Amino acid sequence: MGLDTLLAITAASLAGAALAVAMLRRRPGDTQAATAPPERVALLVDGGEVADATPAAQALLDDLAGGGADWAALAAVFARRFAAFPATAEAAEDGAPRKLEDTRGALTIAREAPGLLRLTLEDRAPDAAARHRDVLDRLDLRAMRTAAGLCSDPAWLEDASGRVTWTNAAYRALALEIRSWAEGTALPRLFAPTPEDDGRVSLVMPDSGARRWFDITLRPEGALTLGHATPADAAVQGAVAERAFVQTLTRIFAQLPEGLAVFDRDRRLALFNPALLDLTGLPADRLSARPDLVTFFDLLREAEVMPPPRDPAAWRARLDALTRPGGGAEHTDSWTLPSGLVYRVAARPQADGALAVVIEDATSEVSLTRRFRTDLELGQSVLDALDEAIAVVSAQGEIILTNAAYRELWGGAPDTRLEATTAAEAVALWQAGCRPGPDWAGLRAALDAEGEAAQWHGRLTLRDGAVAELRLTPLPGGARLARFRRTQPAALPPPVATAP
Repeated sequence: MGLDTLLAITAASLAGAALAVAMLRRRPGDTQAATAPPERVALLVDGGEVADATPAAQALLDDLAGGGADWAALAAVFARRFAAFPATAEAAEDGAPRKLEDTRGALTIAREAPGLLRLTLEDRAPDAAARHRDVLDRLDLRAMRTAAGLCSDPAWLEDASGRVTWTNAAYRALALEIRSWAEGTALPRLFAPTPEDDGRVSLVMPDSGARRWFDITLRPEGALTLGHATPADAAVQGAVAERAFVQTLTRIFAQLPEGLAVFDRDRRLALFNPALLDLTGLPADRLSARPDLVTFFDLLREAEVMPPPRDPAAWRARLDALTRPGGGAEHTDSWTLPSGLVYRVAARPQADGALAVVIEDATSEVSLTRRFRTDLELGQSVLDALDEAIAVVSAQGEIILTNAAYRELWGGAPDTRLEATTAAEAVALWQAGCRPGPDWAGLRAALDAEGEAAQWHGRLTLRDGAVAELRLTPLPGGARLARFRRTQPAALPPPVATAP
């Protein structure tokens, strides 16, 4: 036997075997889907793919599944009506034959051969009204599908078991983006919020590893649940930024030396810093209980941090005004404690209705002020004890300091310390109280000059005949010192003796 003859026999054998397998898989009744009446819904499914369908069945696939031909498309057509519709072709084959029924008809799933299924939908004959409702429902369905397709947010339907039976284009695009779904497979369940999620869930993007956040809304629709996912990335980022800002403020507040207590619109304590505990000695648990404003000040009074108000009625009125959101102006006060500490307290209403109470230890500042005032009074007493009349002219040309001898010489209240008088006004006063003679122009020039040029010396004869010596000398910082020393008028020459 030749090689050509052997090859021909082998090829014929393989072709015959293939034909035999095909005939085994294709039983005589397998073409009934194509030969069934056009109005009947019948399909052949081979390996999970639609191999044949009547015109009515193909119309359903086109209308309800976008023309798909896989098991997911069949689920989109039948699962919403028949809740027990198998999730996969394998599950359908394992349970075949089975008949799924509702009040208007039944869907039969039969196994024709391994991997080959027949689906037949049998509906009871509707009356004219039912057919009219079907037409309206189909029109509504077409409009809703168009609207859902235009929606940029993911939307879906799921049954009681959580199986997704329908999705819009945005949902499927998201499923493809996160690589949890491939076209032709069962629709994935992307969102399964738990009560702890509070309606907000996230998905991880496989390419970047970033999280995308969504606010989930679920609404029951009969036996199904309609889901809608609204992108919440901006809200989450805003919340993160707000938390970071609050944490930054908290760290800043913790470092402040002033005690800070912030009350909300209801005048309950919302925030306090460690310095408040240090300054007041109040226990943290009492403040953590969020006392109201009145209770807060009562706690301060009990801790002897706040002294009893001098006018309780007025204090209560101011406190009542502060307890009202938006009521009352800023209130400031100084508290002198039995320990000698001095606290400066300010209550400042905020624009959003909150109230900030700031407590500051002003002991050092008050002590310095008191010591400075004591030093000033001591210095003034020393100047007042001098016999010379003294006036200090500032660099700005104002009389800023005089003593008792000056006020006695030129007039002025005995308790006057700082004269709000210009140098020009003072020279005019001096000139008016003296007889003509001194170089007043030279004195004015010296008062306007700087350095060594700001010196002048002269004798003044007062209206009553008394004589005063005026000496003008420069001081550091551009100031000048005017000193008036009373002197005796020049003695008259002794009388010349005459002969008797």
